[in-house]
Amino acid sequence: MSQKDWDPDDLLDFDYGRPVNRNEVSSEPNNGSSRGSSQDFYEELKQYEALRNHDEEQAATQPASSRVKDRKAAIKAEKKAAKKESRKSAFKSSAKPAKPVRKAKKSLPADETEALRQAQQEAYERYRSNYNKNTVKRNRPRKAGIFTKGLSLLYLAAVAVFAVVMTIIDVLPFGMLVALYAVLALLSLIIVIQLRKDNIRRWVRVIASLTAVLLIAGYGVGSAYAMGTLSFLNFTSVKNEKKVASITKQPFNVCITGMDVRGKIDTEGRSDVNMLVTVNPKTEQILMTSIPRDYQIYMPDKDYAMDKLTHTGFYGIETTIGAEEDLFDTQINYYVKVNFSTVKRFIDAIGGVDVYSEYTFTPVKMKSWTVQEGMNHMNGKQALAFARERKAFPTGDNQRIKNQQAVFEAMIKKATSSKTMVLSYNKIISNLRDYFKMSISSAEMRAFIKLQLAKNPSWKIYKNSVTGGDGSMPTYSTGSAYAYVMTQDQASIDNAKALINGVLNGDKLDKDDDGKVFVVGAESGGEESSGE
Repeated sequence: MSQKDWDPDDLLDFDYGRPVNRNEVSSEPNNGSSRGSSQDFYEELKQYEALRNHDEEQAATQPASSRVKDRKAAIKAEKKAAKKESRKSAFKSSAKPAKPVRKAKKSLPADETEALRQAQQEAYERYRSNYNKNTVKRNRPRKAGIFTKGLSLLYLAAVAVFAVVMTIIDVLPFGMLVALYAVLALLSLIIVIQLRKDNIRRWVRVIASLTAVLLIAGYGVGSAYAMGTLSFLNFTSVKNEKKVASITKQPFNVCITGMDVRGKIDTEGRSDVNMLVTVNPKTEQILMTSIPRDYQIYMPDKDYAMDKLTHTGFYGIETTIGAEEDLFDTQINYYVKVNFSTVKRFIDAIGGVDVYSEYTFTPVKMKSWTVQEGMNHMNGKQALAFARERKAFPTGDNQRIKNQQAVFEAMIKKATSSKTMVLSYNKIISNLRDYFKMSISSAEMRAFIKLQLAKNPSWKIYKNSVTGGDGSMPTYSTGSAYAYVMTQDQASIDNAKALINGVLNGDKLDKDDDGKVFVVGAESGGEESSGE
């Protein structure tokens, strides 16, 4: 018997010893007419069988004449019943086609019925057994193997190393660090359970394995990224005895000097860009004070010999810092030393900067490109040509200072415009290892980055520059030979001192309609400033 012909569950519940249903009884057609399987025919057949059995029982006791009489009466009654049924069948056939009449099923002996029932029961049990085996085999969870258990251990090692590295580098605020550890713990718990527990389905374990592999790769890249950043900061930082106690709480001065050379930062040259940057983390103010390259200065480490500022680059960064400290009567806490290659590489790393230009002009250093008045998107090469140009302007070096400030401001805004940029700072400066030097320590730099992530301060940037007159005189570098020098303007210097001290003291700065920067609440009338 085919499995499609019966339902195993129905077969199991089938009562093989039950009496035959009346509707299952059928008879052969009689004289071309069908008697069907109706209740009336069943009752008639039952009466006939009872009469027949009665005749057999009475045969031994009744006389022959009586038996013949009874037999004739029975035959007569049978013919009468058959005639009656024939008329009824004819009437039914005229109204509705008769159904084929099936032969009545013969009852099997008890022993054959029991044997058939047992055979069907055994067939059903075999079917159910095979079905259960296939189902269990198909859905049975596999035990955790050596591969998944080993993968879980590798995952735990990777996440532990990543957590230790993030603790060492210490660039995330406390809240972010706790949230990171919580996420790592939850992920680790879920993945390790799926990899090591036995009663896990195959597809769940496969997903957990793939996730673990991806996260292990992510933890590895993140750890290498963080350690590379730490190595870079340690490499580019130098010992500094002038640093402040807390760079995230106390104001400080930074000397930024740009050498007019390309290549590695150790190559000395003229200090072409000179800027004193004053930062106050509490008031979130940054003041950029630019000094013209030819400005008249005095060098304390050269017995206060007079020279112009650009020549101090030949003698080292400490000479430049000493001259600026003497000029503004302030202490410079840090310095950042860059050159042409540094600026170009940095701007290219951050995807270019948007710089505002007051004029339309074609730089001498890049005649194939024209700067438009207004906002310009510049790559590293273009920004460098823009910052170096002075011959295209009526005010010469004064306008060049403004352009340098514009480029520097654009760099600060781009690098601190979002937390994403701060978090990717290692990528930004990864190519600057040999082109960048600073006296800000690795720990201070990381603390400042943490401040940016925690508070995301809205830095207010102000720009100022000192001015002077034209002169020609011998300098320390030229000896007795005369050279062009921009002579000092004391009023301009005094104004720059007031602004620098205002930021250091926590005073608020502002600027008027002409772009002149002043300390709020201080007397600023008559003070000259080219700040914006």
